[in-house]
Amino acid sequence: MRLRTLRHKLLLTVGIALALAFSGVAYFYTSYQEKMILTDYERSLQRVTNSVTKGLESVMLEGHAEIMREYSKRLRALRDVSEFVILRADGSEAFRDNATVSRVNERLGAENFPLYPQPVIRKNLDPADAEFQRALLTLEATAREITDSKGQRQFIFFDPIPTGPGCQRCHGSDERVRGVIKVTSSLAGVEAAIFRVRLQSMLIITLAMALTMAVTGYMLGRSVVHPIEAITRAMKRILSGDIGSTVPLQGGGEIRQMAESFNQMTASLKLGYDLLVREREKLTTIIHAAREAIVVTDAAGSIVLINPAAAELLGKTEANIRDEGFLHLLDNPELMERLLAGAGQAGHTETVAYRDRVVLVSAASIKDEGGRPLGSAALIRDVTDEKRMIEELRRVSITDALTGVFNRRHMDTTLSTEFGRVQRSGKPLSVLLFDIDHFKKFNDTHGHDQGDRVLQAVGQAMKAVVRKYDTPCRYGGEEFVIILPEADRAGALSVGERLRRDVEAMLVDGLHVTISLGAATFPELALSKAEQLVEAADAALYQAKEEGRNRLVVAEGPAT
Repeated sequence: MRLRTLRHKLLLTVGIALALAFSGVAYFYTSYQEKMILTDYERSLQRVTNSVTKGLESVMLEGHAEIMREYSKRLRALRDVSEFVILRADGSEAFRDNATVSRVNERLGAENFPLYPQPVIRKNLDPADAEFQRALLTLEATAREITDSKGQRQFIFFDPIPTGPGCQRCHGSDERVRGVIKVTSSLAGVEAAIFRVRLQSMLIITLAMALTMAVTGYMLGRSVVHPIEAITRAMKRILSGDIGSTVPLQGGGEIRQMAESFNQMTASLKLGYDLLVREREKLTTIIHAAREAIVVTDAAGSIVLINPAAAELLGKTEANIRDEGFLHLLDNPELMERLLAGAGQAGHTETVAYRDRVVLVSAASIKDEGGRPLGSAALIRDVTDEKRMIEELRRVSITDALTGVFNRRHMDTTLSTEFGRVQRSGKPLSVLLFDIDHFKKFNDTHGHDQGDRVLQAVGQAMKAVVRKYDTPCRYGGEEFVIILPEADRAGALSVGERLRRDVEAMLVDGLHVTISLGAATFPELALSKAEQLVEAADAALYQAKEEGRNRLVVAEGPAT
């Protein structure tokens, strides 16, 4: 402590002596230093505003205009800064009202930037202000000094924000300047620095001052400058992609706290970044490994994601998919618009034919909590094999396995449907019911295998004579039914006789086969139920057998 006091006394004594002896030299030297300090101060403000301009451009290009108001508040918290605002060309403060936001959203055709919930129009200065106009016209920083009501010197700095290439998408290219950064700072700190320089300049003339300045410079370099430079280098490394960059803990007090806070910030950033990278890798793996086609757009409708399955399923290259656009994924814009509107077969989902495939398409728009569109997504799955399997299962479920014609269950369903239709339309409906004559004899004499072959041959004969919209069915055992939509009595006779003759003319393993048939026609018969039509045909079949078999009998009069 005594050493420190003695050092101060010696420095004071030497300083007074040198100040008296070389006051003239000190005056000119300190005047020069004052100018240099003011120049450096202005340059430092220029660097700050340049950094703010770059930060502003990055924030606006990322679509986060809402944080600029808070950003400006934080900048006003800088030491000696009493005012830090961004002004428009008319002198009003930006990022407080919705004038620019509304104009940009209108230009982009979408609400890309949210409106301020409580806009305030604040006029900061007269747009005719000379320094303000000089900054707008020359695109160069300008400044002036004023003395406030308290007698303190204030430094007002204007730095224009030129319209860069990144700004033109939102603001156009008509204006050279997007705005002006206005910084008002107290020169108290600068005056204090000038005072120190004057004192130091007096002491530097002497050996003691030189020694003091050397020691002071060394200490400042080690305690302040070096830590700040380390933080600056670390920030540059982070900007270049090294998220985990840290700075060494040097010095003490605020500098050390700043370094610790910086390291904590970078650690948090790296943790969040690593988490995002892992989640992105998981999502990328899932999307690229998916067998379904996945296509995603951004809010502007541009396709931003195409997985390999999409190119394979759609039969297009990724470039073609991007060039054609989201609505032309399946070469059917109307379909995609319908699905996006939720008007498909199942809302946002529909099964459609695409080229030689059957695909299940789901498409929907993605919106945020406020209802603003974020993009669209489509999921397309090839269901061709599933469709074929379903059709095959359906065919098996309605087909008689032995004869290949429809089974009894399908006959009941079709007959009920057709009878209801002709009741409404008044058109005719006929039914042929027949069985194989002496079929029991085939089974008893030649075995059941031979009987099965006879049934198969009759089934093939049935399919050969019916029309494409007729329904040939196995009724049970050796009995068969043919449903003839829109066939009157004459039509039923024609089909029945043709079938009878074809069966009579064929040989099954050298065996002759004949059939007996009964026909019934609606509305020639006054019937009220589909079952009555079969009953009438059955009565006619019974009559055909009574009359000697191998013949066709048509039911007459009302069914009994």
